[in-house]
Amino acid sequence: MLFDVVLERYCEQCPFAVMLRASLERLFCPRRLDALFERTAVDQYTRHLTFSAVTSLLTEVVLRVRPSVRKAYQSADLPVSIRSVYDKLAGVEPAVSQSLVEQIAADAAAVLAAWPQAQRPDPIPGLRLRTVDGNFLAGTEHRLKELRGCGAAALPGMAIVLRDDRTGLLSHALLREDAYTNERSLYEPLLAWLVADDLLLADRNYCTTDLIGPLVSKGAFYLIRHHKGLHLHALSRRKRVGKTRTGTVYQYRVRLGEKPDGPRCRCLVVVLKEPTRDGDTEVVLLTNVPAKRAKATVLAELYLRRWRLETSFQELTVLLRCEVKTLAYPKAALFGFALAMTAYNVFALLQATVASVQGQEKVEKELAVDAVVEEVSSTKRGMEIALPEEGWRRFAQMSLGELAAWLHQVAGRIDWPRYKKSKRAPKKPVKVKRTQRGAHRSTARLLANRSQK
Repeated sequence: MLFDVVLERYCEQCPFAVMLRASLERLFCPRRLDALFERTAVDQYTRHLTFSAVTSLLTEVVLRVRPSVRKAYQSADLPVSIRSVYDKLAGVEPAVSQSLVEQIAADAAAVLAAWPQAQRPDPIPGLRLRTVDGNFLAGTEHRLKELRGCGAAALPGMAIVLRDDRTGLLSHALLREDAYTNERSLYEPLLAWLVADDLLLADRNYCTTDLIGPLVSKGAFYLIRHHKGLHLHALSRRKRVGKTRTGTVYQYRVRLGEKPDGPRCRCLVVVLKEPTRDGDTEVVLLTNVPAKRAKATVLAELYLRRWRLETSFQELTVLLRCEVKTLAYPKAALFGFALAMTAYNVFALLQATVASVQGQEKVEKELAVDAVVEEVSSTKRGMEIALPEEGWRRFAQMSLGELAAWLHQVAGRIDWPRYKKSKRAPKKPVKVKRTQRGAHRSTARLLANRSQK
């Protein structure tokens, strides 16, 4: 069959593009997307433009295959006007976007279950690390009448995101249209995501007894940075317990809040070698993880893993187009961000596929994710022409186990050196000498002087 012959060549030359396309066909099956919309949407309904069609169109923009919604529309065969597309995007309810994130993450996790060796070990045995953080979407273009002539940024909303450390997936999202929403007020939906033996890692915005109390009642654990708004009552003397890469660790027991029966926990104080960007000289952490399960120094080091979620946000911005500036309506902007999260999860699935062959540590240290994204965005258009839509439908009919086996087979043939990061020596610190023209230099004059020597 001609399709199989061409597919084989793409598997050899552009394996990540092929694996992504096959994964999207299965995970973004139109029938399943439209079923999700029908059971989740309240106000919006389908007349001529299906939810799966508009999802496919915006995914092209998120993956940087098309530069804009208009360009994606022009390349698609849709029975509606561009105005109808924008109206559909502007009406996608946050609950639909949230359900989309959860469904794709659950399916990706089911595929990952086929490769236990590709999952990260729990840093504290028996506790599943979950990291939560908020992300406020960047300002959009001033397309709405009310914003024209306004010099301030037009903020379309915010998101609370939960990351599963075992799989690297962004498993849940809480989307709010009001960009002024306070993260601290959203503890109830966050609690619904967590179960017994989860370990929640969070910054100071989540340091509230409204969250900590119910979390403990569920049999879950927490490692949260202290917020000065929550008063601590010392129950023991502070003592030095060790050192970490960033400073010296002290520990004592405390009671949280003003109530005599308030939660009790361990308080870890890391006196930093160097102040933070905000000028803090120490970091105060609260945790209910027993000392026999994790030493204070281990937990202090573990808190640094928050950067993994922050890195995910950075990759969403740099590698994908998670914030489409032309989507001025909040619902549309949040739908774009949710789609970027699902695309990120598919990329995480591909990384895990390669880790099932190469090993998790090797992939984390060496895989150049930007090279993978560049391959996908530059190859996808040509692949659509060479490999017609009907040929990909076989992947939509696969079980998740069959998809896992097929992905593993393709990953086993990847030419690994092509996707390794380029190694370079760390830059040496240089003292800046100022001249009459300031600290800057004209590169052209420096080269001219070089040639005269």
